[in-house]
Amino acid sequence: MYLWTISYQAEGKLLSRPNRFLVQVLIQGREEEAHLHDPGRLPDLIRPGRRVALRSVRGRRRRTRWDVLAIRLEDYWCFCHSGYHRQIAANLFFLQKPFGEFSDLKAEPEVEEGRLDFRLETPRGPLWVEVKGVTWARGKTALFPDAPTLRGLRHLQTLRRLLQEGFRAGLLFLVFRQEAEEIRPAEEIQPDFARALAAALEEGLEARAYLLTYDGHGISFKSALPVRVS
Repeated sequence: MYLWTISYQAEGKLLSRPNRFLVQVLIQGREEEAHLHDPGRLPDLIRPGRRVALRSVRGRRRRTRWDVLAIRLEDYWCFCHSGYHRQIAANLFFLQKPFGEFSDLKAEPEVEEGRLDFRLETPRGPLWVEVKGVTWARGKTALFPDAPTLRGLRHLQTLRRLLQEGFRAGLLFLVFRQEAEEIRPAEEIQPDFARALAAALEEGLEARAYLLTYDGHGISFKSALPVRVS
């Protein structure tokens, strides 16, 4: 059973990445631009010559007519479209129940002066959850983040404040690297995020990581991974 169904419609060859959200691809001998919906560096994914899975998207305000869904890594597709993370996570809550039973689910709840991804109503009270996608790995270790993220740090700090006020708070990593057997914070990329995650776990943060696969037609659950900080 798919967590989310989304088929790619064309394959291309990656040529370059002019900016964070734009790549040049070769599709059937024609060079075109495609939107890359991932603000990370994707250090071992964005390499000339890699195969990319593309989906056609129309819109008057769009600069490109293609979205990048995934990038080919040897024998599998690494899904890298963060615009679908919230839908995938919502289905995970119902099918895998990473944080246990809940009676209601609200997307993008307001918290302080911002928003988090979800609030779940559980038998133990409300639980706020932030979702992060992971597309970087070194060996068998998935790493997050792959670029400094002030937004991600701000979310983690909000979760810590909720914990300190007596609420439940969770962090869900969606891992798309099939070789991964664990996930850790990338301390060399953002040491303050790594420190904040370690502190939050000590304070009761419920961190979960799920390994997900993409077969060209949909996203499937594969296994749970441990979250480690030391």
